[in-house]
Amino acid sequence: MMSKNVVTYKKVAAEIEKLIKFLMECGLSDDENFPSTSQTAATRFTVTYPNSSFSPLLKNTPYEDLYTHQLEARAFHAKMLDGALIQMSYEFSAGKIEKYRLAFLPSPNLLEFQNNAEIYMEDVLYSEVIDKQVVTVPIRFDYDDREGVARSLKHPKSHLTLGQYHNCRIAVTAPVTPYFFVEFLLRSFYNTAANLFAADLPFHGYDLDSCITAEESALIHVAVPQQR
Repeated sequence: MMSKNVVTYKKVAAEIEKLIKFLMECGLSDDENFPSTSQTAATRFTVTYPNSSFSPLLKNTPYEDLYTHQLEARAFHAKMLDGALIQMSYEFSAGKIEKYRLAFLPSPNLLEFQNNAEIYMEDVLYSEVIDKQVVTVPIRFDYDDREGVARSLKHPKSHLTLGQYHNCRIAVTAPVTPYFFVEFLLRSFYNTAANLFAADLPFHGYDLDSCITAEESALIHVAVPQQR
């Protein structure tokens, strides 16, 4: 049976572009970079954002410094009104998704609120930004299909990391598409009773193969929905 992971880099790039335009049209972001594509070998392609190559160099950097570096380098696809950065970087080999890094980097402080208080005070969407109980938690989905990288339970092929914890790798049932990543972010952090932004996202219409092991599926994990 043919792998469903065979999706072109052009299709993923077009999907990311549609999602960015959606965030712009909804007024949820105030700075954007459309996806850039490059060919690194005969059958290898990348779809990413500006200065994405610097991210791996900042692994041991305090979160506030990492965020500031990424913001100043404009290393993101979208900067949300609350300062959060959305990054999506995919690598393809022989027509398949080989690796990706999908990150949500919330602002580590309230400077944006202090500079634009009227935006937040007038919209319940951002009421949690000034809630003292809210803790900044960066979120990252990773996938790596290269030979010898994944190890069941210890390093799931597709996994979720919370809070930059080095050994936090929560197994995910399948690769995460740009649509499901952005849908997850909107539904989890930006939907309100009056504005269900996630419900209006342009859907991509394709699935990717399951990659979770039996050991991983027997424990708490995250499920990627299949095509509706």
